[in-house]
Amino acid sequence: MILCLDCGNTSIKFALVENGKIFKSYLIRTIRERSSDEYAYSLSTLIGKDVKVEAAIISSVVPLLTPILHRAIEIVYNVDALILGKKIKTKLPLKIDNPNELGADMLSGAVAAKIKYGEASLVADLGTATKIYIVDKNGAFIGGAIGSGIEISLKSLVSSTSQLLETPIIVPNTVIGRNTKDCIESGIVYGQAFMIREFAKEMENECGYKLKRILTGGFSKIIRNVLNDFIYDENLILDGLYQIYLMNEEKKNA
Repeated sequence: MILCLDCGNTSIKFALVENGKIFKSYLIRTIRERSSDEYAYSLSTLIGKDVKVEAAIISSVVPLLTPILHRAIEIVYNVDALILGKKIKTKLPLKIDNPNELGADMLSGAVAAKIKYGEASLVADLGTATKIYIVDKNGAFIGGAIGSGIEISLKSLVSSTSQLLETPIIVPNTVIGRNTKDCIESGIVYGQAFMIREFAKEMENECGYKLKRILTGGFSKIIRNVLNDFIYDENLILDGLYQIYLMNEEKKNA
């Protein structure tokens, strides 16, 4: 089995993949202060030490944790994990100003979108930040937009406004809130959904053609029913990591 690990600023998601199918997936909190041994303990506790992991691949947007997670995988499974970066083969042309700036999660998501859904795809990834990006009709990554995520927006609102209290992140029954709690929920949740939908519409206008719309990321579960014109794909990034691993195995064995 192949271990695919996606490290974000809020959480770390990892999964065992066998023959292209996710066998099991897990989610833990991103804690920058943890050591390799501590992350190794999490891996061995959740997955198990005796599971046969043949190889691993890491996508990380937290540079501090990248070598720590690499070492943790080595401790538990004695494999040298591939780290997604600029030297890794992806078969995805990057038509942006500075390809080296592209986050590993966006790269992996774009690869998966292209393979699973074809060219002319738009991905909305709701994590710590909300990222919306495009694979054009020629199969190239051409850019997108990055905004504040749901949790960041809520914390910023509450911390900057003395009379507002923190509220759970849920979808309210109506857009019009009739108390402070419902008003906050509406502003945060529907505001995020409407922003994504409007970005998708404007990006399609700029491209000049329709895009297949895909929704992923940890907070996407909250608004998936609001954005019913999007395809919900919980494991898009992990699927992309697995596909990138296969591409680099082909290159190594060529």
